[in-house]
Amino acid sequence: MSAAPLQILDLGGEILLFQRLIPAHQCQQVIATAEKVGFEDAQILMGTVDRSVRGGSLLRFDPQDPQQDTMRQILLQATQTIQIVLYQHYGIRFPEIENFSILRYRVGEGYRRHVDNLLLASRQMELAQGIPTRDVSLVGYLNEDFQGGETYFDRQGVRVTPRTGDVVVFPAYYTHPHTALPVVQGTKYAFATWLFY
Repeated sequence: MSAAPLQILDLGGEILLFQRLIPAHQCQQVIATAEKVGFEDAQILMGTVDRSVRGGSLLRFDPQDPQQDTMRQILLQATQTIQIVLYQHYGIRFPEIENFSILRYRVGEGYRRHVDNLLLASRQMELAQGIPTRDVSLVGYLNEDFQGGETYFDRQGVRVTPRTGDVVVFPAYYTHPHTALPVVQGTKYAFATWLFY
């Protein structure tokens, strides 16, 4: 049986949606492994937790943890597909992949309007610590059995409803502030990573 053809929607404003990129059974496997490994409070800047800005919890991948290997391979395969498409689309290679994070949002949790390419209080602080600039954001949805939790790009007027296996791809810059709207019922699982060169 051959794989289904790649379905990519251009949502406008340089926002691409890779539909059903990750099979549902693999998404379930990632969720189960993440729950087994465990989550910590999500941060808004490196080392800063502010529940009024960002709720939820996350699991940062540990490259030394063998129980995370399969989970890493599933997400890496999807990300490599996206890297190829971005090169074909823009003619720019984004060879570097930031470590994956699994995100979990429960009822009432979300992430207020933000941009993805600033991790510390300033870019100068990041440069001093050798932190690369994020160029491309990837948010992948691992389930859809919840309500709310859409990703909303207010400047572009784009609202992405999470579907299992979909991955939304967009510039990580000030041009694309976005919000992870609060979950109103159930639990949302997603993953995030960033590409840079």
